[in-house]
Amino acid sequence: MKQKAVIHSRIRHHRLKWVLSLILAAAAISWWVLFLGDEVESEDAYVAGNIVPIRAQVPGIVSKISVDDSMQVRSGQKLIEEEKNLATARLEKAAAVLADAVRNTRSRFAQVDGETEEVAALEAERKRLAEDLDRYLKASASGAVSSQQVSDTRAAIAVLDRKIAARKALLAKARALVSGTTVEDNPQVLKARAEYVESYIACRRSSIFSPVNGYVADRKVEAGELVKAGQYLMSIVPLDELWVTANLKENRLSRVGIGEPVSIRAQAYGDVIFHGRVIGMNPSGGSTFSLFPPNNATGNYIHIVERVPVRISLNQEELQSHPLRPGMSVKVSIDTKQGRGSLASQVDAKGPSFATTLYEDELRDAQKSAMEIIHRN
Repeated sequence: MKQKAVIHSRIRHHRLKWVLSLILAAAAISWWVLFLGDEVESEDAYVAGNIVPIRAQVPGIVSKISVDDSMQVRSGQKLIEEEKNLATARLEKAAAVLADAVRNTRSRFAQVDGETEEVAALEAERKRLAEDLDRYLKASASGAVSSQQVSDTRAAIAVLDRKIAARKALLAKARALVSGTTVEDNPQVLKARAEYVESYIACRRSSIFSPVNGYVADRKVEAGELVKAGQYLMSIVPLDELWVTANLKENRLSRVGIGEPVSIRAQAYGDVIFHGRVIGMNPSGGSTFSLFPPNNATGNYIHIVERVPVRISLNQEELQSHPLRPGMSVKVSIDTKQGRGSLASQVDAKGPSFATTLYEDELRDAQKSAMEIIHRN
């Protein structure tokens, strides 16, 4: 019995050594994979992209919705239309004010010409009276002209001088309103023109257009709804400019550099591998921008390994064959065999979803319409 017990004890001891060896081997492999291997992996990653919110630009009642969720739209395509009764009335009023300002300005220029001619006529009259007075003075010595006539002429010249002064004051006033300007750049016309442009743009913005190419998502508006300026209506999601945001633990970042190749697996496509590169890192951990950032000076410090968002590019050709959507979960594996890459970010903002000419077009059209009114009047 003792011999059997010894044998069983040796067997258990041998098995225990094998279990401990396997645990140590597994720990060593895990340590190598996690901290010393050539790849840095993370399942805390997701597809990201630009999501363009569409908001009401002017208050009004929605009369027509031309798109719905998942529909593809092009830049400049009409999305929503509000009723334009009040906006059209305000625009017509602004057009009338602009036309009136143009006509008043033209009248002021004509008034300057009229006052100039009036002053010239009075000065010519004064010159004639002055010549008559000179003759009267010469003839009065011989008694050919009475002293009364000389006195009357002098009085007429004095009255005429006051009329000329008054007319010159009116001329100066008329010139002050138009001096150094033309009809188009006169302050009164410019003011009315700006008000017209404002009304034109407000009327046009009662129709809401897509600023970029993309797909409609999260529609929150219904026909007949009274919307306020700034109210959220829907979003446009461009799918040709996507990237991956991988949240890596801070103790793994020392081996990750800009430009390193990345293999990406999306849960939506199983074994399909996307290829990208590390193009940027956020300048701080996620907790820094949280609603309640940590305050370790309060004395309740607990060490937590932070995660830092790392931005990874996606291959556009691969996206076309296997489309992704913002928010999809992915697993990333960063190849660090070549050592730490560059530290300079390769992120740029030059894509089509970072700019729109939609509002430049509306200003140009408003200015053109205003100039047509000016030229007609």
